[in-house]
Amino acid sequence: MVGHGNDVRAEALPRELIVRRRFWEVVTSEKYFKWLLITPLLLVLVIFTFYPFFYCLYYSAHQFAMPRPPKFIGLDNFRAVLQDVNFWQALGRSFYLLLISTVVELTVAMGIALLFNREFKGQNIIRGLCLLPLLISPLAMSMIWNYILHYDLGMANHVLVKIGFSKVNWWTPKMALYTIAAISIWQWTPFSIFVLLAGLRSLPRDAFEAAKVDGATRWYTFRRLTLPMLMPMIMIIILLRTMWLIRIFDPLYGTTHGGVGTETLDWMVYRVAFVFFDVGTGSTLAVVSLFLTLIFCALLFRVLMKSLGAAE
Repeated sequence: MVGHGNDVRAEALPRELIVRRRFWEVVTSEKYFKWLLITPLLLVLVIFTFYPFFYCLYYSAHQFAMPRPPKFIGLDNFRAVLQDVNFWQALGRSFYLLLISTVVELTVAMGIALLFNREFKGQNIIRGLCLLPLLISPLAMSMIWNYILHYDLGMANHVLVKIGFSKVNWWTPKMALYTIAAISIWQWTPFSIFVLLAGLRSLPRDAFEAAKVDGATRWYTFRRLTLPMLMPMIMIIILLRTMWLIRIFDPLYGTTHGGVGTETLDWMVYRVAFVFFDVGTGSTLAVVSLFLTLIFCALLFRVLMKSLGAAE
């Protein structure tokens, strides 16, 4: 009877109001309301992610060197890229830079996080100062370091001369890649420090107290308890830093511009597409870089899931 009364009242309303009311009831229902909430995000992804990706994928199958019109050539661009020695050299530098930066950054961050995990005077001030590198724009930071490491005018060589050492040319082919790695490590180590510190603060104390009662040394406790428990945090850092380091660009733009043996894969994409205006080859390099990143990060994500399962 109640339902019948509602139908009568609904039929008494104008047709436009009935349609609008039913539409709003459907949209706000539990089944569809979640999609309504993420619609703005989906629009942003379509405009700024999916459209550029398919646009790039389209031109990767074309010979398109501006200002000439594009010409469809299928997979010829991919064959040419995979046979290019410069591509493999840039890819090797990218992974070498990734390996150096990740290992050094994790080692330094672990030591500082263990130090910050103890109570001492002025700890909040020191922790706040450690965040300063993250507050600087990567491009501005790289330009600042370029001036600091200048051979004649840089403060680094000035300090070295004052304490009795000779000047160092930081931008030689043998040193430049390590200098880029050092700049990246300096900026992003605070991120790793605070992730590891959060992990250390969340570890259960009972296991460490039991190990102390049993007479376990600090090194044994760290190796057998702390490190395995922190493995999920370590894998999160490795996963995020891998995604960032494979696409490293700002330190190169502010310092070497890809010269003196520092051209990485993303810089090669920029050089080919936006310096030589070979959009077809540049798009192909970008697609290859994306899929290599996805494959590598998928493997790391799988290891992360295993470490989370082991931690539980």
